[in-house]
Amino acid sequence: MQARGKIPQYCKEKKTPSFSSPASQFMTSFQQRFQVLDTWLKTHTQLWQFDTFARLGNPWENAYPELASHLVRENLEIESEAFYAEVFQHCPDLKTASKFLTSDLLDQSPQRTLTHDLPSYVSAGIKGRKWSQIQAFVAHTPKANNYVEWCAGKGHLGKLLAFQDNKPVHSLEWQKTLCEAGEQEAKRLKIPQTFTHADVLKGEGRTALANAHCAVALHACGDLHRELIEQAVATNTAMLCISPCCYHLTQASDYQPLSHSAQQSALTLRQADLKLAVKEVATAGAREQRLKQLELTYRLGFDSWQRTARQQDEYLPVPSIQKALLNQGFVAFCQWAVEQKGLLHLQANLPFDVFERQGQQRYQQVQKLEAISQLFRPALEYWLVLDRAIYLEESGYQVEIGKFCDKSLTPRNWMIRAERK
Repeated sequence: MQARGKIPQYCKEKKTPSFSSPASQFMTSFQQRFQVLDTWLKTHTQLWQFDTFARLGNPWENAYPELASHLVRENLEIESEAFYAEVFQHCPDLKTASKFLTSDLLDQSPQRTLTHDLPSYVSAGIKGRKWSQIQAFVAHTPKANNYVEWCAGKGHLGKLLAFQDNKPVHSLEWQKTLCEAGEQEAKRLKIPQTFTHADVLKGEGRTALANAHCAVALHACGDLHRELIEQAVATNTAMLCISPCCYHLTQASDYQPLSHSAQQSALTLRQADLKLAVKEVATAGAREQRLKQLELTYRLGFDSWQRTARQQDEYLPVPSIQKALLNQGFVAFCQWAVEQKGLLHLQANLPFDVFERQGQQRYQQVQKLEAISQLFRPALEYWLVLDRAIYLEESGYQVEIGKFCDKSLTPRNWMIRAERK
């Protein structure tokens, strides 16, 4: 790579102890890390791979009885230090892995020095947090002779690259209106950035990749960044710089591994599991969180009602709802739900109101179960990042993975850098 400076040798030089092995055993490659991580995830599948609403009880209470008994305490403050202290006491292996996965695995050495006194007109129309993410991403992107910006939107990432380097940037975007807006901005700034209206999922970006020195993608979702990786390998693109996002936005019902290592895994990841990999603690405002809690409570209460009324112990999905209806109370929600699901004939036989308390109790249980499953979120995301990194290695690339910014700026801060050997 050009202008390399100090490049972190993430897995070649940095040795990290196994989760459960003695400290004398070390992981020194992506493949070895993946194998240990994969085994650990498989061992604890019951604690994270379950459908929250599928059953009334704790899905893993028989496998982890002591941990399950800890969760039934009514005065438990979820996600507090005391909560996790007892969790780790009942299942020490979770603490070992949690420390490994949340530590800084990677060097933060930038690839370039950005001009910090950029004219304000360059970032015009870009929200502050997004602009900061773009700057951090570009700071860790190697300089190249030209770039392809994948799933560009209005081309904000490409705009900064073109402005900084004065090198051609070819931005690909499937929404024509965004291409037009980006082209106008590029003309206004007089930068070498061009746009192509293309559906990359149909292979319409292959020609651009074949002519690119470096392909970049910041937060390309699911199949979009997967297609970039596979098409870049097929067209021998020299360099890739990618920040993956939203792994669950894929057409496949189950995850289709890229690397040979992941293809040999005993894990089968569903879309629900892929969603867990990017599920973070809520940061919404108080009102939004209150409505979300109320809706989930109502849904769980109605679920308890319909299981009893239908005499079928299975979850019955209910469509999305207008939030205003929640203010009318639990009974009004249930009346709406029975209309949606064609259960009006059962309404007279079983009153709704007695099930609101069950919804509240189940909500507390769901929160506790999800607090445990959240311990596996970083591991699942790391598993998916390693699958991509190993696939690129298998395809003849020298690969580095790292965090391009602090989590407070964006929780999706993994970056994959790859250069064709």
